[in-house]
Amino acid sequence: MADDRGAEAGGLARDLNRCIALGGNIYFLAKIGATDGRSFQQMAGSMTGLTEEQYRDMMIKGGRPIEGNRYIGEQR
Repeated sequence: MADDRGAEAGGLARDLNRCIALGGNIYFLAKIGATDGRSFQQMAGSMTGLTEEQYRDMMIKGGRPIEGNRYIGEQR
């Protein structure tokens, strides 16, 4: 990760969005999840501001709408 102090703080605080912003990837999150005994569903829910159940239900219904989620520069 680019900023070791920020990465360390993000990892210790389990700020998963900060870890990703600093260059972490799905494999990094999988290691944190395995260490903490958390499922990907639990972690993804926490990263999106949803409960595990809300995240699961959203994904069962087809996930997030594509509008506004393709790339950062997309504006509608």
